[in-house]
Amino acid sequence: MTAHSPFSEPPPAGVEFTTVETPSGTLAVWQRPGEGPVLLLIHGNSASKAVFANLLAAPALAGRRIVAIDLPGCGEASDATDPYNVYTIPGLARAVGQAITALGLARPVVLGWSLGGHVAIEAAGQGIAMTAMILTGTPPCGPGPEEVAESFHQTEEMGVTFMEDPPAELLNAYVRQVYGANRPIPDTFFSTARRSDGRLRSRFAEHWVAAQEGFHQRTVVAEWQNPIAVIQGDEEPFFDPALIDTLRWRNLWRGAGQIVTGAGHAPFFDQPQAYAALVAQFLGDLDAGTVQDRPA
Repeated sequence: MTAHSPFSEPPPAGVEFTTVETPSGTLAVWQRPGEGPVLLLIHGNSASKAVFANLLAAPALAGRRIVAIDLPGCGEASDATDPYNVYTIPGLARAVGQAITALGLARPVVLGWSLGGHVAIEAAGQGIAMTAMILTGTPPCGPGPEEVAESFHQTEEMGVTFMEDPPAELLNAYVRQVYGANRPIPDTFFSTARRSDGRLRSRFAEHWVAAQEGFHQRTVVAEWQNPIAVIQGDEEPFFDPALIDTLRWRNLWRGAGQIVTGAGHAPFFDQPQAYAALVAQFLGDLDAGTVQDRPA
C-alpha cells in the first residue's frame, strides 16, 4: 500500500486506500471489496473521492464493489504531469481510462458527478469500455460556448469553476452552494476545494469553451448504446433539471431523469439513502439484464 500524500483523507471503515501510477499523474484510490460489476465513482470540480463517503456507507449498496478515484490535481492525487494537456475534459477522461487499466477494472459502471459526469461522457466517446453510466449534476453540453452558456445558470458562485485563484470567500460560497447552504458541510470539503489545483479549473474551462478537442456530449448520449441513468436533485442550483428530459438519449434508464426530492447538486451527500436506492435499482436492472444495449 502506498503512503498517503501530505493532503490526507482517511478512508471509511472497510475501504482500502491505494495509489496508481499513470502517465497523467499519481491517482489516489478508495476501494471497497464486493460483488457484481465495479461501480467507479468520479468526483466533480474542486472536490475529491471523499464526497462519496455517505454513498459508500449506504445500506442499499452493501456488498457492491465500489472504487472511487481522485482525479489529477485533486484530493490525494498528485498534480498533473502535464497540466496543459491533462487538465482538459479529454485529458481527464484519458486519466480515468488509465486508472481503469491500472486497476484491472473490466467494463465498470461509471458514476460521474458534475465535472466527473462530463469526463465520463467524454470517456464513452473515446471508446473506453464501460458497462453503463450514471450521471448526476451533469447536463450534457459542449464543447463550445453556446451549449455551455445555455445549459448552466450564470451565477457568481458558478464562476468559481473557471477560476484558477478565486477569492477565499467566493470559493467557500461555491462549496456551500455545491453541498447545500442549509446543510452541515464537513470542514474537509472546504480544505479539499482549497487543495485542488486551480490550473485544472481554468484550463479545462478555457479548453472546453474553445472547442479545441472533445466529443460532442449531446451526440454521445444520443448515440451511445449502453444504458445511462440520470439521477438528479430537485433543488439543483446550477442548471434546470428539466433540461435532461428535453435532450435526445439513445438508452436512458426508465426513459427520463430520476429525481431525488429535497436534494441539491450532490444528492449522494445530502440524501444518500434515497440516492443509493435509485443506484441500487439501476444496478439491479443491469444485473438482471432488464436494461440492455439498444441497437441503432
